[in-house]
Amino acid sequence: MTSSEFARIAVIADAHFHDLYGDYDFEGIEVEGRRMIARRLTDTMRSTRVFNESYQALRSALDKIVARGINLVVLLGDYSDDGQISTISALKKLLDSYSKDHGLVFVGTAGNHDIFGQNGRHHAKRFLNANGTYTTVASDSEFIDEDAEAMVFSDKMYCLGYPAGLQELPDLGFFSKTDAIHWETPFGRDTDWERRLYNACSADGKNEYQLMDASYLVEPVPNLWLLMIDANVFEPNNGDLSNAGSAAFIDSTNAGWNAMLVHKPFIVDWMKDVSARARLEGKTLLAFSHYPMIDMMDNTAADEKTLFGMTSSVRRTPSGKVADTVIEAGVSIHFSGHLHVNDTARVSNIKGTLTNIGVPSLVAFPPAFKILTIEDEMMNVETVSLCDVPIDNRINRQYRTEIAVTKKNVGSMLDASDYGEFLSAHVDQLVIHRYLKREWPPKLAQVARQLNLGDLFLLARSEKIMDWDEIIPTLKAERSCSNLVPETLGKMDSVPALDMIGDWYRLRMGSEMALDWISADRMAMYRLLIEAYKSDTSKDGEPKRMFATMFRMMAAYISGLPSRNFSVSLQTGQVMRQ
Repeated sequence: MTSSEFARIAVIADAHFHDLYGDYDFEGIEVEGRRMIARRLTDTMRSTRVFNESYQALRSALDKIVARGINLVVLLGDYSDDGQISTISALKKLLDSYSKDHGLVFVGTAGNHDIFGQNGRHHAKRFLNANGTYTTVASDSEFIDEDAEAMVFSDKMYCLGYPAGLQELPDLGFFSKTDAIHWETPFGRDTDWERRLYNACSADGKNEYQLMDASYLVEPVPNLWLLMIDANVFEPNNGDLSNAGSAAFIDSTNAGWNAMLVHKPFIVDWMKDVSARARLEGKTLLAFSHYPMIDMMDNTAADEKTLFGMTSSVRRTPSGKVADTVIEAGVSIHFSGHLHVNDTARVSNIKGTLTNIGVPSLVAFPPAFKILTIEDEMMNVETVSLCDVPIDNRINRQYRTEIAVTKKNVGSMLDASDYGEFLSAHVDQLVIHRYLKREWPPKLAQVARQLNLGDLFLLARSEKIMDWDEIIPTLKAERSCSNLVPETLGKMDSVPALDMIGDWYRLRMGSEMALDWISADRMAMYRLLIEAYKSDTSKDGEPKRMFATMFRMMAAYISGLPSRNFSVSLQTGQVMRQ
């Protein structure tokens, strides 16, 4: 079979499926003859993903895949809410139904939310009651939530470890694909999980465990090899870990490929062997793992560290050594999720090129998945949006009941006409309830709440060195002697800096897809500010330097590689806009 005959592939990342009508030993809310088990909007506003909407988002994605006549689907990790036993069971039923009714074939990799360490870990979630209060459902009988209306304890909330968590999804490819032309693991073709163990050791050398690696290679159609890499790294903690349970392991969230090079070097050796055989046998090789191999934030990690310190994003940024190692191993195309961003990154050196395609989440802005078509040594990538998915008013009614109790200001989330508007409004709430509180320096966050774009433009043009407590009075004084056209400043004055920060995060997460949500006039203002802050600010005060860094990062988000509909040369790695 030539590359032009390959079937199309759909790639879904970070579906974070929550079973809205699931069985967690909690009665939930009766809605139209069913029992709804709904998470709180209060918790959603602080989370980088939405919860209840995942129930319909995954179904909508699969329906769009079926409508396009595609039957091969890659699940790129974090396919579940948090790996709860009941959630995984419901997910299996859903995937099985699409396989039975529509012929879909699923292959997957595990993410940090799907499985944990050797024996799993406990979880506790807040679910809405009919009166707007909440009940906490926990797998740990010793868990206490003093603010909850009630507590329910259930083993169904527990997240399993390796290999049990994977055995609950036997048809995802972790333990062979009976209908595949070829299937193997780094340890051979034996399907026994006990033959796929590696040693994980703590940094102090005191603790060592044997963990299963769930990587595999599958050939679903002739001459197409999918390298499904388990990039979860559960490093044992230091110290005395007797009876430590889940505390025996460091969470894999921030580990990724930096830790892979240290703790799973055998995967790199296997990748090198697979890529050599692929070239020899004329196979087209695509690699998939939950975690990125390249900085997916348009090379802004250094600026982010300067601006915000060691954020979660900075911790998750792969070092340059990762890309160099992967290129040396012969892998040139890789798909990742985890960060909930839609973007494309590329690294080249004298030995080759690595292109990393970031697949956005179904439950964060912008909601979308990718479709791959390989023909004539080119891979065409189409990004399919879920913004048109209708709002589920049954959920919204529960949210309104909740808000009547909590009195929370949720912005425009409950006025959204579709899923895209809902998630765009969610970004604005994240700015207020998460980013400014958790990641921004307090002085920068405080001043940003008081400024507008006109103020930021005046700050960029000012020759005065200002400290934080001088910004407001100094800018007010400078307005009286400014030679700017009043109309120009007036338009910029109408846009609060908080709105700009929301768009900054939209561009960060969506790249060119964010432009659907930002007006041309607004983008023109941002470009004007980007230009105004380009001058050397090293001798200016800290406030001006920080805003200059922000706009430099925004410029990078705008000018990155194509990330919506584009083509990648399988020979050279060149990325071209379609």
